[in-house]
Amino acid sequence: MYKAVIFYFSGTGNTWWVADKIKKQLDSKNINADIVSIDSVDRKKANWWIKTADLVFFGWPVYGSDLPEPMKQFIDGLMVINKGKHIHTFCTQMMFSGDGAWLYHKNFEDKGLIIDSAVHFIMPSNVSVLRLLGPPKSDEKIAKIMEKCGKHVEKHVEGLLMGKVRIQGKHSGLLGILQRVPYRLFFKRFRNLVGVDKSLCTRCGLCEKLCPSANIKMNEYPEFAGQCALCMRCYAFCPEYAITYKGRPRNVEKKGKPYILHDKRFKPAMLK
Repeated sequence: MYKAVIFYFSGTGNTWWVADKIKKQLDSKNINADIVSIDSVDRKKANWWIKTADLVFFGWPVYGSDLPEPMKQFIDGLMVINKGKHIHTFCTQMMFSGDGAWLYHKNFEDKGLIIDSAVHFIMPSNVSVLRLLGPPKSDEKIAKIMEKCGKHVEKHVEGLLMGKVRIQGKHSGLLGILQRVPYRLFFKRFRNLVGVDKSLCTRCGLCEKLCPSANIKMNEYPEFAGQCALCMRCYAFCPEYAITYKGRPRNVEKKGKPYILHDKRFKPAMLK
């Protein structure tokens, strides 16, 4: 039986959902597939998976047409595969990212990993702190986007197994740069915009447990180290909505709850 491994990083569940869709599609073709959060696997085990699997996938959400810092660190920390290994990448995005799934191809090549296919999947925006580019306001709109994405995943995997590979974004670097330049310019500032409203915080520690970048440390209250991964986990999953953005907590009555994946099977702990 063929084996596959799908490494993913996910903030509020979108990329996990796509990874799970890929797994189900592969399983239906008698290809045993594992989905692995990069938060939960050490480099030694990851390298073993890469060497032994017939199909290897890497997936991430794009932030400003860039990879999340945890995903960059994970890839850069892999051992070199001397013979080279053909892999497949995918990213989740709100509208477009230019070269989001292709951007890190040189870093993969430094590890002996060659991208055979790269694809972009549109999912609902999870950036609940923005007004214009935030999540869809209706559940119906979210469901429609996810249904369309699910069909895209099925079509992509079917084509992949038939040898119809496609590298999306290989020639769209300029579109990516238009977003990446300002994003990287303000990146350090973005990493310092989250905090906590002590009047709302119950000191449950969930934000620290979910944080992928060791940015949050619980003392009497959460403390932030300026190393935010911009994944939105603490903001989205805080049970009291005590995490602040630019010093302001979420006004749930006016704005509704922050976006999290609309899938009853999904639990935040699955990301770690």
